[in-house]
Formats: sequence, structure tokens, C-alpha cells
Amino acid sequence: MRSISYKNAFQLETQTEDAFERLYALDPELTEWTLMQEAGFGYAVAEGCLELAENTDPAHLPNHLPSHLNDYCRLVREAAKNGPTLGKIMATYLTPVFRHGKNGFLEHFLHTVDIMLTKGIYTLNRPLEAMAAILDAGDTASGDVYLNLLGQAFSHELSYNQSLHLSYNLPTAVLSFAPSKRLWQIEALRRVIKRDFRLAEPFLEGMEKGLHLLSEAALHDFVSSGLEKFQKNPGLGRNFLSLDSRLGIETYTEMLVTVSLSQVRQQLNRYLQARGTGLGVRGQEASRKSPLEWGAGGCFYGADIPPALLQRGSETSHLPRVRHSPCPPSKGDFDVSASDLPSVFSDGKFIYLPDEISLFESRTENVNLYKCLTKLESAYYEFRTFDFDLEKVIDSLADVQKANLPPSLQGRGTGGVRFGDAEQFFRVFPMPSLAADLFTIFEQGRIRKMLNRFYPGIVRQAFPLLQNEARRIFREEETLAPVFFLYEATVLGMSHDAELFSLSHAVKEEIERIAELFETMIEAMPLVETAAELVFRVYGDMENLIDKNDYKPLKTPFGWKFRHDLFFSVFRDIEESAETIKKRLEAKGIKAYKSDIKKHLIEKNGGISAEDIQKIVQCRTQNSDGEAGQVSISLESLREILGTAEMPHLEIQMPDEANVFWHKEWDCRLGDYLQDHVRVLDKFINGVESDFYLSVLNRRRGLVKQIRHAFELLKPEGITLLRQWIEGDEFDYRALLDFAIDKKAGVTPSERLYIKRLKQQRDVAVLLLTDLSRSTANLVPGTQSSVLDIEKEAIVLFCEALVVVGDAFAVAGFSGTGRLGADYFRIKDFDEEMSDAVKARINAMSPQRSTRMGAAIRHAAFRLEKVPAKVRLLLILSDGFPNDADYKREYAIEDTRRAIFEAQAKNIHARAITVNLVGDAKLDELYGALHHNVISDVRELPDKLLRIYSSLTR
Repeated sequence: MRSISYKNAFQLETQTEDAFERLYALDPELTEWTLMQEAGFGYAVAEGCLELAENTDPAHLPNHLPSHLNDYCRLVREAAKNGPTLGKIMATYLTPVFRHGKNGFLEHFLHTVDIMLTKGIYTLNRPLEAMAAILDAGDTASGDVYLNLLGQAFSHELSYNQSLHLSYNLPTAVLSFAPSKRLWQIEALRRVIKRDFRLAEPFLEGMEKGLHLLSEAALHDFVSSGLEKFQKNPGLGRNFLSLDSRLGIETYTEMLVTVSLSQVRQQLNRYLQARGTGLGVRGQEASRKSPLEWGAGGCFYGADIPPALLQRGSETSHLPRVRHSPCPPSKGDFDVSASDLPSVFSDGKFIYLPDEISLFESRTENVNLYKCLTKLESAYYEFRTFDFDLEKVIDSLADVQKANLPPSLQGRGTGGVRFGDAEQFFRVFPMPSLAADLFTIFEQGRIRKMLNRFYPGIVRQAFPLLQNEARRIFREEETLAPVFFLYEATVLGMSHDAELFSLSHAVKEEIERIAELFETMIEAMPLVETAAELVFRVYGDMENLIDKNDYKPLKTPFGWKFRHDLFFSVFRDIEESAETIKKRLEAKGIKAYKSDIKKHLIEKNGGISAEDIQKIVQCRTQNSDGEAGQVSISLESLREILGTAEMPHLEIQMPDEANVFWHKEWDCRLGDYLQDHVRVLDKFINGVESDFYLSVLNRRRGLVKQIRHAFELLKPEGITLLRQWIEGDEFDYRALLDFAIDKKAGVTPSERLYIKRLKQQRDVAVLLLTDLSRSTANLVPGTQSSVLDIEKEAIVLFCEALVVVGDAFAVAGFSGTGRLGADYFRIKDFDEEMSDAVKARINAMSPQRSTRMGAAIRHAAFRLEKVPAKVRLLLILSDGFPNDADYKREYAIEDTRRAIFEAQAKNIHARAITVNLVGDAKLDELYGALHHNVISDVRELPDKLLRIYSSLTR
């Protein structure tokens, strides 16, 4: 049982008292009755009454209760006659029934509860909790069908265990159904259970395996086929429904037109890599992990979508209004056709696509829609839409236009980075939402022209889909602002479409004039700044054409819009760094565009070098003067400009400071590598003179003697004599004697008469990679030594042993913070002797920061693969699991395991030794069941490390 702290208990008691006080103001007599009941039941009644009274006209209270509240109290009192448990259940779940139920829903609910009570009260709680969740989402239709399901299921003759099983599995399954499909998927489950409740389990197995992807008609036909087969042969029917039979799989495959993102994810990611965008694809369902915010057109943002957008309050007042909801929007919340349609958006790191698409009746068409949405969204990045720089826009304007700029553009950039340049640009205009829509129109029109120039196939493939969807929007929307028709004319090239002729002659002429202006300006200068300049030019004219009091944001096909807000929220740190660098350059009289700085920061994964700054400055000079300027910035000035005191998230690359390597990282969520994702600094530890090395040898004299003797035995003896060979260096006189005796005796003698001498060589190279994370500072129980102290003792003995046996070996440590701050510490290289400098570095080993293990293993393998040895061994010494900023749990485990596989592919044998940790099954996932050892008592490490090494190389 979960314990409740005193603080939580006090809060609960306070809430309970407050509920009863509010109920007393509503109805004193009812309050007295509830206080006489069992505590949990009474509180449930009070909460239910207060919730139902929320929407009641206060003028009617407290003189008399409304009829629905009277009915609620009557039903609860009747239920309480059978005990407080049933009373509490009814008090809790009648509330959503009265709030959302319509057209006989209450009677249906009571009838279903009566059926379930024939099996016992224990069947009620979980199923009714699921019903409440469905009703609270506004999906009354699914709630009604769900009650049919429960009534059908519990009408069967059931044992206690069977009833308990159904009361758990049915609500779990129903809540797992996608909201847009829940209604008819519940109905399919009801049909199955009506035939035989034992068919529920195989059907739900089939749903997990893929039946959930079928359309409504296809699922209906599939269930009908399964029930027919069940009637003839129960075993065949069960296997058909669970997709365990070949016939079931073939039938399912023929019916399937829905495509899930997981089926095309790798193909889409490969396309994005080929385009060089650095993006990956991610399902929109990932954002359902916590309460979501849903926007217009079914587009939503949540836990996995950048949170900054959700925290900006009035700063996004011109954007479509959104609401918090623990459940997805119901069909009553939005237009059904719009909310069910696929949509696309991105945040600079991922393109968010529907988890499945079933819009078309052909599977090929649905796959094609995935491809088209990905290609359209990635075009924003290939054609640099998000390089939007307000200063560039102002510089591109003519002098007359600059003179008419609003005062709000003066002094931009002061007071920190509150929002991006695009947001600031839209706020210049009286109606920011109209300015944002106009920019989307002109920018997407520019992208269409760029695609037509470089990838005409994409235009032929994708834009007919957009045009058809625009026609659907036109047919279904009652009123559309003129900006929609400008969108059709400019972005979709539908200027001669029939819809345009539904406008008045004056509006039609104005839209055609703006479309012609767009064509002229974009042909001359196809840049994102030109799209912004067009907004300046036509905003006033478009504002005169619309109803300012009833303007609705532009609804685009598949929700394809310029989402600068998401991009800014992801790269806000980089935005701040770029702004800071820009200001420091300006303080020295050097001009640079913030977008150029930001572009380098993003491309270098948050890092920037002195050379980058030189290029950025020269680029600005070239743009301003027409030729590249030779701007000289001293190293001291660069260090001052790139100072990180105010930019802690920024990783600076100064020349000649460290050997920097970039390694890939496996993203299990994408199912693909993030190329050049982790920045590894490869450097020597500065040695510290002390007697640690010598003191270990003295304290462990006995063990050192044993180790030296044991490892002497591992050394090859030099020359091995092999007898009885067909050919060799000389005759074997023993074999000659046997030859003569056999011949004399009439036996066919052996021809193996020679001796062969072989020179034995031991060709082994080993790299000991040691975890130097913070946790190695923990004291070992019962000692005054830390985990790292014991590990260092083991390293000392390891070095002594390998010197004896003569194997090539190296020692390194690793730690770091974040993907841009991974450290690889070289303690001893393969070509180094065991000198005093090496011993001083071992002395200097100390706990550092976090554990980004995958990058360390990749870099160690990179070092080890260059060593010419027959056997190459990588020993990883750690005290736990990988853990770093944005590098935890499954993500870190999958990347580390992939790094070990990569090392093995290079013919490097990786072996992990985990110390100070009780055996954990996840270590098998991390290293593989046969590739790691666990030493729970770290004090045994010095002895066991050498035994493990000896067994691996014997």
C-alpha cells in the first residue's frame, strides 16, 4: 500500500473539509446526510454534487436543487442501501454520466450496471473508470457503444476469474484504441464477444499485431470472416482473429490500406539524410505522453514537443487558440473531417508525422502521402526558411520603405531574446495573425518555385494532393477569407480554379495583382527576405479585404504551415548565444548577421570556432560591400567574443586547444544514427607526482608476486618442437626406429618421420577503458577508499602484469557532460613505456562528471583498430549504467550496445566489467549475456581483473 506523508494527509483533510463546507452552502440537509456516511463515500457524494452544480444558475441555489442533481442524490442513496462500496462507485461514475450523457444514456448506464452486478461489485470499478475517461473526452457515442460491450460481455455465464479477467482487459483495450477509430473498433470487439467471450483475447492479440490499422469496413469484413470460420472450426477461427494463421495474415494483408509510420520511418529518414537536412521523423503520438495542447487543424504539441511554446502566454496571442486537455479532442471539439486528416509540422530536429495514414483507399497512395508531407516540410530547411533574419529583411528594403518602418522595429534585440525574429516581425503589424498567414503564403510560394527548379518531380507528385485538399476545405468551410484564395493562387497555382470566380470582381482583381507581384519579385530574388518584403507591400491591401473582427487564421492543406514558434523553442539557447556573440562583435565595431551565427551553431551542434567567426564576418562584409572584406580579428579578441561565462550551453572550439573528434550516436527512437553528434575531446591527463603507484606495489607484495608468476606462464616458451610430421626441419629418430620395426614386422610403416620447430609469438593488444564518472567517488562500504581508488589499484596491478607478459596495452578514462562535452583521457598509449609520466597520470585519475559510454567506446575502438595485432581486446571498467544529459535509460543502453556491436564488427573483442553493483538483467541488454562480468564487491577487482584477462588471452 502506498504510504501518505503527513503533508499529503493534511492537504487531503483540508480539501475534504472545503468540499463539505461548499456543499453545506448548497444544501445543509444533504451535507448532514453525507457526513453520517463512511468517509470515502461521503466525500465522493460531496465532490459529485459540487461538480454537477457548477453549471447550474446560481439564482436557483440554494433554494432548491435542480432536477438532475436530485436524480443524482436519489440514485446514490439507493445504491448506498447495498453498502458504501457500491454507493461510492455510483457517486463517482454517475457524475460524468449526468454531465455528458444524452438521449437515454443514464438508463443505458443503469441497465449495464445491473447486469455487471449479477457477477459482483468487483467488476465495476475499472470498466466504469474507462467509461468516465471516454465521456470526459466528449466522446459520448463511443461511451454508448462501450456500455453495449460491457452488457454483452457480462451477460455470459462467467466464473469469478473470467469476470475479473474481462473487467481488467476490456477497459485496458478500449482505452488503447485510437480516439478517431474507437467507436467502430469497440463495436467490432462487441460482435466478437457476443459470439463467445473467449474470443476477446485472440481478437485483442490480433488488434495488437495490426488489425487496428484496418479501416472500418475492412475490420467489419475481417471479423465477419473470423466468426464464420469460428462457427465451422473454433480453433481455426481463433487463430484467424489473432493473426496466428497464414489465412488470417493473408486476408489481413489484402484488406490493409493503412500505413503506419514505423513501416516507412527508415525510408523517410534515409531520404532526409540524402537531402542533408539533419532531420529525423517522429510520430505525433509521442506527444500524448502527458496532457496535450491541441491547435487548429488537429495539430498538437505536448511533452515531446518543445515546451517553450506552451509557456509564452500572450506572446503567441496571434496564433490559433489552444486548450489544455488530458485527452485528445473529440469529434465534437473540432470539425470531424479536419481533425481526422493527416498533418505535418517540425521543430528543427524532427518532422512530426501521423502515426498512421489511412486517408486513401490504396496503400500505395497512403505511402505516397507520407513521402510528400516529408518532402514538403524538409524543403523549409533545404531552402533556408528558418534562416529568417529581421535585420536582413530591413537591409533588403528600399530607403522609402525603411523610412516608413514602424517604431516598434527600432532598438530590436534589447532586453534579451524573448521570441524569434519571425515573431517580432509579425508583431510589427496590427494583426499579427494576418501577417503570419501572408508570410506563410509567400514563403510556401517561394518553396514551390524552388522545388520546381531543382526537384520538379516533387511538385508533380505533392502539389496535386495539396490542391485536392484545398478544394475539400473550400467545399466544407462556410466562409473563407480572401487570404485562402490568395493561398490557392500563389502557393498552389490555382489562379484559374472555379473557386476564385466565387469572389467579387474587385477582390479577384486584387488577388491576381498580388499574385503577379509575387511572381515578379520571387523570380528576381528567390530569398526568404523577399517573402517578408512582400508582406510589407501587400499587408495594407489585404487588411482592407477582410473582416477584422471575425478573422480566422488560414487553414492550409494537411496543416502545412510555417511553424517558427516550434523552431524557436527548440533552439532558444542557440538564439541567445548568437545574439550575445553578435552584440560582442558590434561592441568591437564588427557587423555580423545573427542568422549566419545561428546557422554555424546549429550545424556544429552548438559549437563554434574562431574560423567560423572569421567566415561570418567576411560574409557580412561581402554582402554589404559587394566583395569579400579582409577582416582581421586577433586571437585575444576572439577569446573575448567567445567567452562562455554568459553562454554556459555553448561549446567553444579555440584553435590548438585539444584534439576534437566527432562521433555518431544511435537514436533508438529514430531507428537510425545521428551523424557527427557527439564531440569528444581527446587529451592526456596532467600527471600528479605521488607515491600511490609504489605504495600499491608495496601493500600488495604477495599478490604482485603471484601475478608475475602467473603471467610468466602465459608467455610463450619460444620454440615448440612438433613431432611426426610428413615434412619438416630434420628426421625424428624415434619415428625412424618405429619405421624400421614396423617394416621388419610386415606392417605398413607411417610416413610421418620428421620434426618441425615453430617459433611461438603472443600477438595481443588490449585497451583498458575506465569510467571516471562522479559515482566512482563513492566510498566502498567498510573502507576509507573510494570505488575509483580500488579501480586505480587494479590498474596498477594490470599494468605490472602486462609488462611481464609483453602484451601491447593502453589505458584510458572517460567522462563528460552532454554530447558536446565528452572527454577521453589518455593515460597510457600503446607505444609508451611504463614511465614515471604514465604512473603520474594514473595517480592523477579522479572522478569527473557523467557517463556517455557509447561515444567513449567508439573512440576507444577508433584508437584500438589502428594497432596491428592479431587479437585486439577492449576492457570496459565501469560502476553502473551509462547516464548523461539527454542520454538516459533505454536511449543510453541502446546506443552503448550498438557501439559494442560496431567494435566487434572491427574484430575488436569487447568485455565489460561492472563493479560495486549487484547483478542486473539490464546489463545483459547493455553488453550481451556473454560479454560482461559483475563484481559486486569492488575489493575483489584487483584479483579478478587479472583472472578475467588471463582467461581471455590464454
